[in-house]
Amino acid sequence: VAALMDQEIRKKVVVSDEEVEEYYQQMHYEYTLSQLLLSDEDFAWQLRQRILDGEGFAELAKKYSLGPGADDGGYIGSNVVGRILYWVEEELFDMEADDISEPLRTTTGYALIKLHSKRKIVPDLDREYARNRVKAIKEKKGIMEYKARIEKDIGLKFVPKAVDIAYSLLPEDTPFEDIVSYKVTRSNAPGVELPAEYEDMIICQYNDGMYTLKDFAELYGLMGLPARPRRAWGKESIVQVLHKMVFDKVLPVYAEHKAKVLENPEVSEVLDQRMEQFLVHRLYQDQVRDEMGVTDREVETYFQEHMNEFMTQERRDFTIILVEDMTTAEQVVKMARSGADFEKLAMKFSKDPSVRENMGKTGLAMKGKYPEYDEVAFSLPSEGDVSDPIETARGWAVLEVDKIEKARVPTFAETKQAIKQQLSEEEAERVLHDKLEQWRGGYVIEINEDNLKKVELKRIRQ
Repeated sequence: VAALMDQEIRKKVVVSDEEVEEYYQQMHYEYTLSQLLLSDEDFAWQLRQRILDGEGFAELAKKYSLGPGADDGGYIGSNVVGRILYWVEEELFDMEADDISEPLRTTTGYALIKLHSKRKIVPDLDREYARNRVKAIKEKKGIMEYKARIEKDIGLKFVPKAVDIAYSLLPEDTPFEDIVSYKVTRSNAPGVELPAEYEDMIICQYNDGMYTLKDFAELYGLMGLPARPRRAWGKESIVQVLHKMVFDKVLPVYAEHKAKVLENPEVSEVLDQRMEQFLVHRLYQDQVRDEMGVTDREVETYFQEHMNEFMTQERRDFTIILVEDMTTAEQVVKMARSGADFEKLAMKFSKDPSVRENMGKTGLAMKGKYPEYDEVAFSLPSEGDVSDPIETARGWAVLEVDKIEKARVPTFAETKQAIKQQLSEEEAERVLHDKLEQWRGGYVIEINEDNLKKVELKRIRQ
């Protein structure tokens, strides 16, 4: 499949200087938007006409949109050209405030965009970024058009009512910190509880197959936690998962039989190498992984004996306001310590271009991630404390500590999965070593010492 995309699309992409300059000029604008995401093109056209006839965009988005932000009427906020999905950008270039776009083809369906406002800004990205962006856009457009042709050929359709039901049955979103810490794993995470009456309802179908809600529920249970559809991502995340499943089946057939990529010697050679790697992996799986196992008692014993080794480092979440001079920094400090909202101060004063995306927040971080601020950030005693002005390489900064997470020993539940993984890998190494010794007994290996002495070793890279 990678070879298919490389041959049919990426190698054919050419970017001119004129295209780069034109895109760079567009990067001088910021747009404020709402979106309405749908899986069916005809329905998207119907809703657009209803909006043009006077129905509210926000009300229809709340009722029908598959995307995140549907509960807020589809509002997705402001962003600059270069950081907006390319298929949205291209439509925005010709839109005015309050315009409604035609249905735009996305990776999983169709989108209606409402433009609230457009304003000129000074871009924080350069022409080199513009060149890479134009190249990436051309590649993505080529891939999307290619997949759209395939999708049409196979007659892929989604059933909106079944998508709605699947979304309504999703459990509450598991916090990502609980996933990372193994507090919640696939074994104890909530699944999709599907009533029997919905099991045979088709959620999507194509010429050679279909998926029912029962298939979706089973697929959900097999997926890793970070990849599972989430309520916060909207109904579109369900469509994306099934879309990927269908194309994982279809694209290899197109690559081999339609595009005939294996007739390319370079591609054929790479495939042979991948096949060898796969066979080695299967051998390892069959002869090593399937013959080993780590018990819960062994894991718990290891935790008790090495508890102090799992001590976490202190982490702090702080907000940074970056300004050009000390006078402004002192003004920010005075206002913050007088009770002004620090996030609003960041939006008003900070010259950091990323502040619109993260409000100046760092997220929970250990010492070393932001070395320029470590000494001050980790010396403030309490949450809510505001630092004195700090001189940095980029100007003057003021910090506020939002959250302090003290160093601690995690619970057994939080470390169980990581310990089990570590012990499994160590046991796998022992089993593999024993297997190799056993297999070597069936072969006679001779080393030609005379030829070995002829080899001259040279350092080729420092």
